[in-house]
Amino acid sequence: MLAGNLEYVMTSLPNLSFSDSETIQHEVSSIFKKYATEDRASSDLISILNDEASKFLSHREFDRFKSIELTIIHQLEFQQSNNRIVSEFSRFMVQLKQELKTYRLAKKSEEPIGKVTYEFIIDLPKNPLDAELQLLKLQWQKLEQLSLGHYSDLSAFILYKLKLQLLLRWWSFNTETGFDVFQKTLNEA
Repeated sequence: MLAGNLEYVMTSLPNLSFSDSETIQHEVSSIFKKYATEDRASSDLISILNDEASKFLSHREFDRFKSIELTIIHQLEFQQSNNRIVSEFSRFMVQLKQELKTYRLAKKSEEPIGKVTYEFIIDLPKNPLDAELQLLKLQWQKLEQLSLGHYSDLSAFILYKLKLQLLLRWWSFNTETGFDVFQKTLNEA
């Protein structure tokens, strides 16, 4: 169990659900902005969360917490983490990335696709945005599975951060920008 203050912070953070509704986005953002100091009011939500964590975690725990980023969670240091949640999610991401790579290479070369753990990969939508959303949903489901039994410990706080990062990634999608990038990629091929 964490110190009472951190438990209070965790229970006062906005509830996260796998949704991109503007109402949810506004609610999450406005609650986090209340935690921000005046000089950090324009900071991103992860920075605000890190600032709050720094107040309640030991230096060592905070350094580990701050280093956890969705974009690098697949790296070896996270796979070998002493925290079971971090290491399990990291290994999950490595496996997912490997299966996506194998699937895409097989599809490109029109070779038969071998055994895959995540069967839905074979049926990924052709629309890149829909495919990305499906992958985000799979990651969310894994985090939900890992959260069982973790309600007010450091692992629960880490899971919260990873979920927030998933949502922020989803909320940052812009259909027009994505289509432009997709078109540019096709023209370069």
